[in-house]
Amino acid sequence: MVPRLRKFSHEDRLKIAHHIADRVVKKHGNSVLAVYVCGSTSKKLDRPFSDLELIVVVRDRAEIAMKYYLHRGLIIQIEYLKSSKILSDAEQFTDNWPWEADQYRNRIALYERDRWFKWLDEAVAKNDKKDSVVAIRKSFMMMTESMAVLRNAVLTNDKAGVLSRGRLLAEDAARILLLLNRRYVTTTSWLWKIVFGMRNNPKDFKKLVEKMSGFVPTAEQEVVASSERLYGEMFERVTHYGVKIERDNLWV
Repeated sequence: MVPRLRKFSHEDRLKIAHHIADRVVKKHGNSVLAVYVCGSTSKKLDRPFSDLELIVVVRDRAEIAMKYYLHRGLIIQIEYLKSSKILSDAEQFTDNWPWEADQYRNRIALYERDRWFKWLDEAVAKNDKKDSVVAIRKSFMMMTESMAVLRNAVLTNDKAGVLSRGRLLAEDAARILLLLNRRYVTTTSWLWKIVFGMRNNPKDFKKLVEKMSGFVPTAEQEVVASSERLYGEMFERVTHYGVKIERDNLWV
């Protein structure tokens, strides 16, 4: 029988979240330092078929596996994260920052022991002061690798490879722009809405992405041309920011 997804309101999700928090604390007791809702629900951006994401912060000695399941038509994800790990990660500014930053900054607290959220807020404050050059360099190198794969696909007449890699190149560019603008994604369904809405994007950025990603009817040659153009535009952006890509010598 096919699993049945059901519509849930924001209030329905919060009610279930509180039940989960009560059960978690009852089951794991002193090991639990905090429980909170993250993702779209934490910002009241959840839609009828959105999932429910919770983070349970536990003491470092605890080892509890993540729970990911369907309950009465609602997708539920509960991550049990060690306190030192989440605080350390919250301080880091990596290439994944645009997708990870939100879970440390927006939350609905369901349970807290020993004012744990104060430590999380302090870690976030340190993150806000971190330099972004290393993350931007790595992200552009990822885009460079995607560009190389696309060019190989062109040489081998791999149409599927060209089309799929064009979309990845568009996502690589979005990641870089988010890092350059110090913006993070509040909900994954809003990725392009957020990126397209930023100021100082490359010329014709939206049109290039739409062709590269297949959001509009496009030919293989247009995907390649748009990808090459956007790759060049992004190179100018990161070098202007002061990020060195090419190295004169082997670097080990």
